[in-house]
Amino acid sequence: MIDSLETLIIVPTYWTYEEGEKGHENIIYDHPTPLNQNGTLSRLLESLKIIDGKFGVLVISAASNFELKEQVETKVDKIIEPFKEIFSIAQFSFSDLEILRERLNKLGIKKKMVSLEGYGNIRNIQLILAQITGAQVVVGLDDDEIVTDKDYLKKIWEFIGKEHDGKFVGGIAGFYRNKEGSNKVSKGETKSKNIFDNKLNIMDKAVEIIEKKQDRLVETNFVYGGNMVIHCQVFQNIPFDPYISRGEDIDYLINARMAGYHFFIDKELFIVHLPPPSGFHLQEDVKRFIYEKGKLDKTKEMPELNPVLAESLEPYPGLFLHENLEARSLEVINKYNLSQKILEDAKNYTQEMLPRYFNFQKEWPHLMEVLRDDVMLKEWLKHKMEVL
Repeated sequence: MIDSLETLIIVPTYWTYEEGEKGHENIIYDHPTPLNQNGTLSRLLESLKIIDGKFGVLVISAASNFELKEQVETKVDKIIEPFKEIFSIAQFSFSDLEILRERLNKLGIKKKMVSLEGYGNIRNIQLILAQITGAQVVVGLDDDEIVTDKDYLKKIWEFIGKEHDGKFVGGIAGFYRNKEGSNKVSKGETKSKNIFDNKLNIMDKAVEIIEKKQDRLVETNFVYGGNMVIHCQVFQNIPFDPYISRGEDIDYLINARMAGYHFFIDKELFIVHLPPPSGFHLQEDVKRFIYEKGKLDKTKEMPELNPVLAESLEPYPGLFLHENLEARSLEVINKYNLSQKILEDAKNYTQEMLPRYFNFQKEWPHLMEVLRDDVMLKEWLKHKMEVL
């Protein structure tokens, strides 16, 4: 029965126009797969065969332009079909989104609360599907990874939902290991002193701090969305931010911390990360960190939330959230001869969207209550997953 699934693994997958085909990507993802390629999703699903324990899998399919939605659904259906004999698996995509929206509308929930546009919205679909299935935990993996540890689920359940050092373990993340077996992401030091040029090195310093701790389970300032476990007590109350352009995973940790929840890294919980080449996303990073700093500043005025200081998040992402952020942003924008309008646009976006997030946050627990109690949605998803 679907209600017996304690663990739900959810995998977002992103698709775009065929290679060489002209089309407008109105939603920017890091490295969407062209529709004339098979991509990496099948490789990940194949790797899940080794995991001991019972779990269900849902693949969330997104497109860089909605005109591709039918092609994307057809493509992903073909990819997941061979795995249906091995574990419970289904796709959630655009046709399912319409079903979900129509049902929520009848239940008095605004349709705009659920979407397949952008990282934050897609991550929220992960939480929504977990709530409908009654899963105790949702495990986020990405399609450019593989799982090589048969005890992956066993390690999750050692800590999630329990207490560690007097704190409730509401979320666990693990490392991204590269094909050489390292948890590092940079390719060496850069000559630049600008934090944006040095982002990967700063991330590595955060990893080193965790690695040097003696405990296996360490409270963390950063997480990886493709190796991220969230307990139902957290996801029933805290959504991903639909308005942050990138870094929705670390932003989720910050949102949770504001509400008194804690995330930990399990140093033995890892996946192997095998991403295709990705570009330098300076404009999106400026927008992301300006927005995040605005959020930290705003919470100082909100007594119902625990303020989170940039210092408590160092080195990553904290070094990007200090008072000198605008100056460092302008410095790197000028270095690469980009328009200073990038910074102004980021500030305007923050001013407009932050209030929307806090309203969204207030409405989220009610949405979760509605989903928990709706028999129709449970039966619909049960039928899709064909849970035995």
